[in-house]
Amino acid sequence: MARRPTLLLALAAIALLIVGGVGWLFYQGTASGLLGRKGHLRQVTSLPIGADDVSDLFDLTLRSSTGEAVHAMLRLPRRGSPPYPGVVLVGGMELGRRVAALRGLDAIARYAVIVSPDYPIQVDAHALEGLGLLAAGPRLRAAALDLVAQVSLQVDYLLSRRDVARDRVFLVGSSFGAPAVVIAGGVDPRPAAVIALYGGGHVGSLVSHVLTLGRGGISPWQASLAGHGLALLLLPLEPTRYAGRIAPRPLLMVNGARDSLIPRANADALYAAAREPKDILWMASEHVHPDETELIGAVSGWIAAWLAKRGLLPPEAALDTSRN
Repeated sequence: MARRPTLLLALAAIALLIVGGVGWLFYQGTASGLLGRKGHLRQVTSLPIGADDVSDLFDLTLRSSTGEAVHAMLRLPRRGSPPYPGVVLVGGMELGRRVAALRGLDAIARYAVIVSPDYPIQVDAHALEGLGLLAAGPRLRAAALDLVAQVSLQVDYLLSRRDVARDRVFLVGSSFGAPAVVIAGGVDPRPAAVIALYGGGHVGSLVSHVLTLGRGGISPWQASLAGHGLALLLLPLEPTRYAGRIAPRPLLMVNGARDSLIPRANADALYAAAREPKDILWMASEHVHPDETELIGAVSGWIAAWLAKRGLLPPEAALDTSRN
């Protein structure tokens, strides 16, 4: 008889651990959880590294009260009058902070202060092929949470600058950076707009699709297992859960009509999850790559016009696309 209460207590303890663990996983994706992970901006270090035709470039390190550091690139306009708009720009994982210096971004860089981070994790691309993705899953989850929190830390930094307009800070994310800025914009009310480039929702099916394009000869069922397994590990960082929270601030999505990496269904799912005001622009292109200066310039020009229409860039930015 004495064993039954003991067994019941043990089962209850296990149930509480499971419920508590699941609860903690979801808490990490709440506004409180992510902003707590961000901490407070404690220290800023910048070092000049060069210039281009329109900007001065700096290596930037932001240190948080949590002890974490964000390594980023800062791009300051060489002309115009402050206060400038401020941009947190999150590119693909391989490019990291170097995305800020891309020549095709001049339509925005002429008028705005841009800060772009390195990713908080560096993983060998071969390690992410096939079922190896699941082995890296816990590290990727922690890095994804850190990336979203660090986007908000960079907003802290921009708002701390006297040459940045507090009501004209916005987020731009491309490829892997697109869901990061959607989530960050959903939990942080300060960005005035969110722009997601060549991204989509429904992480499980999206990753499954990407895995079938790899070189590992992975079968469809293995791709589905790995993709949906990673989506489970990434709970609750599914961008469709956050897109609706961006409203009433505007959301712009830009996607490629011939994008083999991001299926149309995944882009449509993210757009459907958002609320008005929202716009989607379909480019007649494949997935954007860093060396495609002409395509980046065209996308940058469209974004500049969209932002100028909403007062987030000066009106001349909408007329300045011919110089890209």
